[in-house]
Amino acid sequence: MSKLQVGIYIGVIFITLIVVFIFLGVIPGLRQTSFSTTIVMWGIFPEDDFKSALGAWQEENASISIVYVQKNPASYTTELLQAIAAGHVPDIMVLPDTLFHANQSNLSQMPSLFMTPREYSETFTGAATSIFMQSDAIYGIPFALDPMVLYWNRDFFASDAIATPPVTWDEFLLDAQKLTKRTPDGNLIRAGAAMGLASNIPQSTDIVSLLILQGGTSIIDPATRTVTIGESRLINQIQSSPTETALLFYADFARREKTSYSWNHTFSPPEDAFSREDLAMFIGRASAYRSLAQRSAHISIGVSPVPQYKNASVKINYANAFAFTVPLQSQQQHTAWRVATFFAKPDIVPLITNRIVLAPARRDVLGAGHSFPPSSVFYEEALRSRTWYDPDPARSSSILKNMIESVAAGREASLAAAEARTRLESLLK
Repeated sequence: MSKLQVGIYIGVIFITLIVVFIFLGVIPGLRQTSFSTTIVMWGIFPEDDFKSALGAWQEENASISIVYVQKNPASYTTELLQAIAAGHVPDIMVLPDTLFHANQSNLSQMPSLFMTPREYSETFTGAATSIFMQSDAIYGIPFALDPMVLYWNRDFFASDAIATPPVTWDEFLLDAQKLTKRTPDGNLIRAGAAMGLASNIPQSTDIVSLLILQGGTSIIDPATRTVTIGESRLINQIQSSPTETALLFYADFARREKTSYSWNHTFSPPEDAFSREDLAMFIGRASAYRSLAQRSAHISIGVSPVPQYKNASVKINYANAFAFTVPLQSQQQHTAWRVATFFAKPDIVPLITNRIVLAPARRDVLGAGHSFPPSSVFYEEALRSRTWYDPDPARSSSILKNMIESVAAGREASLAAAEARTRLESLLK
């Protein structure tokens, strides 16, 4: 064997030993630098709600750690802009659909190698995909939905011989009349339903949005980003406005001269009134269940699907969606998208949604149902949910609340809807 061959063999052995020593950590610090990374995730839910999912990731991916930082959704956009300016953006953001418009320009698009637009639409519900996929560009991996549901006091229903919760809005109206209790001079002492006003019903805009969507139109169309509130449609060969119908139906519950009168300014917000047994039923978000159950342990709470219009050919709900998004300025976009898709896997996403008591956004998981009765309703309603494109939650909420209150005060519904339309259009300019 020549000296050259001996030298080559010794060199190969030496390099091999160096690689092995680095891998085993014998040479301090080198393995950690070469093989580990950290993904920073911002979220609006408590870290404990993600603990199981984070643990599942760590078991399969020990070299990639995730640091979860809880943030206030009210300051989310501001904090992201500050982080961009400082050069310290998170790698993943848990984003509600209502904050998508404000943040879209700062979000990266998911590479198609993770999921194609067709796979995306077939995997997740329409309420989630209609916001986070724009023109086949995917900006977020949905994982949770917060649909509207009906909360009702079982004992009050039984006391008034009402066997089941209302399925249609006609039944809802009749049940509200039966459940409303008054003094001899007509003053309300127990509300049958929390409807009619915006000032003391935080979910008033959601309820009216639900009614409008069920009527066949939207507020702002997610696909075209055009304002559609107030538009008319042909129903049984009669031209009518779902917005005006929704406003009049809703407002009548706060009008003393109407037989549907069951709510006024003296009541506390629905969750408070329900807990105090001053309210028999109300429409609220699935996300209200956890706190409502804790505050109302003395009440037998019923959770049911929201009512629908009589003879409706399609059942419709209204939900907010939450997704994992990746900021454009992240230096670890590929790894971040890998983490996001992992958390949305069918065996992983329930670890999150069961903790936050919301419905998963995956169709296959929703189709499997849930053994916990309230969650089974959330799953059912999530499958039939739709949403609308909200460019500015704070300002749009103010616009819609003003529309509701003005109709409750006696203004023509058509005029109130027209004004709201004009003001919403200004948000998109």
